[in-house]
Amino acid sequence: MDIKDLQFETSTDEKDLVTLKITISKDAYDKELEKQIEYYKPRVNVKGFRVGHAPNNIILSRYREALEGATNEVFVEEAWNTYHDEKNVKALGTPKLLNLEKKDDGLYLDYEYYPIPEFDLPDLASINVEKNKYDVDDSVIEEAYKLSLQRFSHFEESDLKSEIGDRVSVKIEFDDEANKKYNKELTVVASKDENESIFARNTIGVKKEDKKLLKTYIDGTEADFIMNIVKVEKPDMKDDSKDEERQKVKESLKEHLVKRAEERANRELINETLFDKLIELVNITLPKGYFEEQLEISLNEFERSMSSRGMTKTDFLMSVAKTDDDIKKEYEENVKKQITFDMIMAKLSETYKDSITVNEDKAKEYANRMYQYQSYMGLSKLPKEEQQNIVNYIMRDAHTRATSEAIMDYVKEHVNVSEKASVKFQPEESDVWGGY
Repeated sequence: MDIKDLQFETSTDEKDLVTLKITISKDAYDKELEKQIEYYKPRVNVKGFRVGHAPNNIILSRYREALEGATNEVFVEEAWNTYHDEKNVKALGTPKLLNLEKKDDGLYLDYEYYPIPEFDLPDLASINVEKNKYDVDDSVIEEAYKLSLQRFSHFEESDLKSEIGDRVSVKIEFDDEANKKYNKELTVVASKDENESIFARNTIGVKKEDKKLLKTYIDGTEADFIMNIVKVEKPDMKDDSKDEERQKVKESLKEHLVKRAEERANRELINETLFDKLIELVNITLPKGYFEEQLEISLNEFERSMSSRGMTKTDFLMSVAKTDDDIKKEYEENVKKQITFDMIMAKLSETYKDSITVNEDKAKEYANRMYQYQSYMGLSKLPKEEQQNIVNYIMRDAHTRATSEAIMDYVKEHVNVSEKASVKFQPEESDVWGGY
């Protein structure tokens, strides 16, 4: 589209949202309208004329609304693309069309968008990172073997103190009358994981009839409660296999865990070490309004996820001893990092586009996995249009994932990676059974 046919006017509000007004000249509009008439002429039937031979003015008079609609669609995309190319503007997401108005002197389009801020990428060769290294010794194999036995073990009540992985039944009791409605009984798996509930994290080293005084928050206010230990159950770790069979399993398990340890180290290098390093080295000022929008979306998704798990937000906050403000601060930090990283990834992709090769086979593999999952969840029972929307999303998401992996693989190959001193590998249940 010729730049001389357009007029641009922009303004930016206090939240960095840009409003763009584009005016398309009458001459440019009329030329495109004639193209649309010529395109559709052989496809419309006008009484009194052979197909394709009706005068343009008659076709326009009969199909004006549809022809102008087709013309408008062309300009909505072309006008933005011309502005984008002429001004070298990059937008976060898809620009939103606020208004479209056809007047006697041309077409008027109003958009709004958040611009991607300018920033410089660091020289990859100047980046130094350390990769974790894990040892898989005999004690690791024994621990993993116990996990394998535990998976199919039945649990039996025990008078011994609980250990990690034991099932513990507890009774939660609040003294405050207003909070007694939150009294409950539940069974948790004893854990040291900071992502688990305060109940699970406080059931290590306890036995039946023990009591613990704990603190949490209800509706933002600190609240005390008693956690009574009702029952401790331990897995029956009886192993009836022969020594020879047991040894073969352990040898196979070791081979598998060595691979899992390397996979974990590589995953942590990319998803944690390089992720954090790139964010640390790149100075980006995020558009205020875009950040607020993404934060709101994330917080709303958090509440929906609680609901899908059958929990109220109050129940969840009570179980992790956090307030609304605590959660919001966590999400603010995570959303800020994710937006920043997404912009870094986009610039890396653009900067090194001639050197980055996306593995299309991996994209297909990811798409197949997601499709199988959606099929299991009842994809075929959905309306055809909804099915197609999900399939389209799967294809886009799979390609995005494969592209992200290709970018990070390129980064990993061009930064300086050294290994940390080795530490003992701590197997998890997913390490024992993931692909084993």
